[in-house]
Order: sequence, then structure tokens, then C-alpha cells
Amino acid sequence: MENIKPVLIVGSGPTGLTLAAELTRRSVPCRIIDRKESPTTSSRAFTIHARTLEIFETMGIVDRYLDTGIKSFGFLFNFEGLEKKPVLDFRILRSRYPYILVYSQAETERLLREHLEEDHGISIEWNTELSSLVKDDDNTLHVEIKDRTTGDVTKMDPSYVIGCDGIHSFVRKSMGLPFDGEAYEGMIMQMMDTSTECYDCDPDWIQYFMQDKNFLLTTPLPNGNHRILISDMGETAKTEGTRVEAYQQVIDGHGLDFKVVEPEWITQWVIWKRLANIYREGDVFLCGDSAHVHSPSGGQGMNSCIQDAWNLAWKLAMVLRGEAKADLLDTYEIERKPIAQQVIDGTDAMHDIIMAHGRAMTDRMELTETPGWQTSVTELVAGISYTYRAHMEAVSGLSSLEGGPEAGDRAPDVILTGNRRLFSFFGHTGYTLLLMPGEKDTADAEKIADQVTEKYGAFIKAEIIETENAASVADVYGSSAAGRLYLVRPDGYIAFRSSIADEEIFSRYLSDHLIAQ
Repeated sequence: MENIKPVLIVGSGPTGLTLAAELTRRSVPCRIIDRKESPTTSSRAFTIHARTLEIFETMGIVDRYLDTGIKSFGFLFNFEGLEKKPVLDFRILRSRYPYILVYSQAETERLLREHLEEDHGISIEWNTELSSLVKDDDNTLHVEIKDRTTGDVTKMDPSYVIGCDGIHSFVRKSMGLPFDGEAYEGMIMQMMDTSTECYDCDPDWIQYFMQDKNFLLTTPLPNGNHRILISDMGETAKTEGTRVEAYQQVIDGHGLDFKVVEPEWITQWVIWKRLANIYREGDVFLCGDSAHVHSPSGGQGMNSCIQDAWNLAWKLAMVLRGEAKADLLDTYEIERKPIAQQVIDGTDAMHDIIMAHGRAMTDRMELTETPGWQTSVTELVAGISYTYRAHMEAVSGLSSLEGGPEAGDRAPDVILTGNRRLFSFFGHTGYTLLLMPGEKDTADAEKIADQVTEKYGAFIKAEIIETENAASVADVYGSSAAGRLYLVRPDGYIAFRSSIADEEIFSRYLSDHLIAQ
């Protein structure tokens, strides 16, 4: 591994921190730089969704968040003048984390920094910026990095540069990559974290209050404060008096009795929705907000950014370590760009319900009454139902299988005997081969496991499902007389599935994509 040139990560938000942690967990050297002088102490994002918590579990850090975060049932919608209150109830999720974890982005970043520094020995280079990024004729990267304190400039030839540097990304601009989109015309978002008196909203829910001309969100935060978010067409910002008085006027206007006492932080901004046309230019990648931004409706922004990093890190590592072919990196944009578009479309749909200022309450309510709306939107927001199924390579000649997840789907969890969980098999850094013997003995499964281990070593871990777990696993993954196998990627998505009888096709699939050790 000493021959691997470091990966340069630009930006130390949740995206860059996740990427750095996952690269170093796989023994890939990296540098992470940030032009800021120190960590940001304020935060817009405050929700960690189920799929992100599953990622943190695999990273070994989820308990750090669960210890202090607030578990919210979900979103409760209050439409002015209407008695019915629709909900997105996250308790329906088929995940170990059936809730929204309320946790400030600043604290999310702090715990990720601690994980990176204490568990992996990597520190962020603060007050350090990328000042030049060029490729020569053979596509080798050359960068210049400036210490903003001293003005000193150093040169580096990284293996890859990853732009995790947000909406104004220097990396994206250096590559000349377009970032198309638009603002929500005239709309202003305003937000504060504040202490309150006589808080009279159900603390188990993130509350949405809709009126004709504005929208109000409120929820408790883990530090004892409350997040208050207001969206309108700029009226609140123009209100005479202090900002606190303007917020209080909106709160009172929704018939709530609680009072804002002492704001810790106040901000406002314009909402954009933008999507980069290209996520990759040679050995330069865009990740997180540098590639996509959208409405905060549903709180998916930080989560989708972390999931970008989760998708990219293992692919970079396997290519750099000589375990996978270079075209694996082409799948990053192929898989993540459509997810970003789905997030933008989904937040647009939520936006039409909660922030469609001037639209009748009954019209907005109707959008929540579409059959299956609660389940489909909840699973999408939580990140559970996003799939790469449409972008997986078709494999010909396979036996027909009924039931169970398909290639491209998130591999579901299953409770095993002894209160173990199937997810515990996925905690290593490589692929996991799940072998589920059929009605005959396990000889074929054992033969495949031995062959894969001998050829590919530790980066494919074979697990044969034991008899006492066969029924519970089959309920989720399906069953066949000849048995089944599922190849699960390092990010927890299914790369390949087949009958055990299709072992020759499976062997060819591995040879086409991975490099024998």
C-alpha cells in the first residue's frame, strides 16, 4: 500500500469526513484540507435518517449518535383551518432505526472528526486551500495547496482529487463543470436555534405548520434548545422590530403559545436546486453539495451527501489497492446522479405541500392523500428504498428467481439466532457473499465459498446461512430448491444474485469485475 499516492479531499464537512474515514479504514492514504480556520459551530441540517445510521453502524460509530440524539417519530403536518393532521411516521421502516434522529450538523461533524482523528490518526488541515488544479497531457493531476496563514504554497500530485467543497466548489469550477439549476423564486428561509418558554408542541414529532403565506417548523434539539425554521416570500425579514420579534409574530400567528427566549444562532438564505451535469472529470470527482443542492424539505441534504461518500470511498479503495478494475469508478456517477435527481424531485414534492405559499390548504392536503403516499415518501426520505437496480449490468443465462431483493437493492437486515443480525456480516471492508443452501446439503455452497476465498482472499467474505437461520433469511431473501447466493457490495447494496446452481456464471461475473489475488 506504500506505493499508493494519497487521495486529496477538499472540504471537511460530513461528506469529506466520511470519505476520509472510509478510505483510511481501507488503508488508502489521504489528505483532507479546508480553507476555513476552524470547524463550523452552527448548522442547518438537524436530521440523521435511517440509511445514514446504518452506514454509521457499519463504520462502528452509530452508538456515539444514539447516546445523545433525540429519536423523533417523524413529521406531523398542521394545515391551517383543517382538522386532519397527516404524518410521515418513520416507525413503519424496516430498519433497526425506525425514526428520525435529531442531531445538529455541527455535532455530527464533530463526532466524525473525532472518529477520523482518534480511530484513524488523520487530522484536518485547517486554513488550507486548493489554489490550483490542473491535468497534464497524460491526465496526471497537479495541484497547489496554499497555507492561508503563512501564504506558503506546496505542490502535490494526488491519485485523485475529490471536491467536497460545497455549492461554490473550487474543484468543480477548476474543471469547468456546469452546475445547472435555479432558486425557488422569491422564497426566503430563516432559521434559529433558541431556548423557549412553555413549548406546547408534541416533542415526539418534528412539527410542520402551514399557512397561506408562510411555513413554520419546530422541533426540540438535543442540547435543550429548539430549532425554529420559517419559510415565506420575504415578509418576515421585512417585519419591523427585532428578528426575535419577527419570529415570535409568526409563531403567535399559528396559534402557538410558546415564546422564544434567547436565540443561540440565527441565519437566513435562499433555496437553490442545482445538479452537476458531470460528477467526474478524469481523476477528479464531485461529492455531496458540490454536485447537488435542493430544498431542505424532509432533511435529506446532509444524508444524501454522506451516502455519496459512502458509495465512492470503497470504489476508490478497491481500484487503488488493485482489487477491482478501473471501470468500477464509472459507476459512481451512474448510480449517484439519478439518486440526486430523485432527491430533488422528492423534495420538490414535499416543497409543494409545506412551502407552496399562496396555494390553498385543501389542495396541499390532497397531495398527502394519494394512495401509498405515507409509506413511499417515508422510505424515500429515510434512504431505505433508494435503489441502483436500473443501473446494474444485466447478466444473461441466470435461472429465474422469485422473491427477494434484486441486484442494486439495499441488502435488508434479518434477525438471526442469538439476537445476531445479518448486518453484522457486513462490518468488514470488502464484499460479502451470502450463501443460502437449498433442500440438498451444503456441499455446493461450501465449494463456492472455498473457491471464492482461495481466488479473491479477504476482500470477499463468504458466509453460509446456517440451518437454524434459513427460514428467517428466506422470508426476506426468498428461497429456491437449489439454493441462492447474494453478493453484497461493501456499501451494503446487492451486486449480484443467482441460484447456487449458476455458479459458473457467478464465477465469470467475479472475473469480469474483480482482480484475483
